[in-house]
Amino acid sequence: MKQFKHVECKNYIHIDVDKGMCALTKKYVPMDGDGSFACPKFVSMPICGNCKNFKNPDNYGMGTCHGLAKVDWAYSTCGAQGCEGYEEGK
Repeated sequence: MKQFKHVECKNYIHIDVDKGMCALTKKYVPMDGDGSFACPKFVSMPICGNCKNFKNPDNYGMGTCHGLAKVDWAYSTCGAQGCEGYEEGK
């Protein structure tokens, strides 16, 4: 099972390239590395990496989207709020 990170949560507010803030606790949280795994209050944000149609990601998060008419490349961290092919489920 995938272990989610703070940056993949709806409650994450981006501050800079290294950190963000939790909208619930108002505390700074790292984007990656130590302490970056999400808390029990995690709410999945619609990003490609959380979609059932996102397949075969490499070590850098580059994979393919199979949810639209044409299969194409996609980044796992790409926002999918308005995507017609987005299906929650990883």
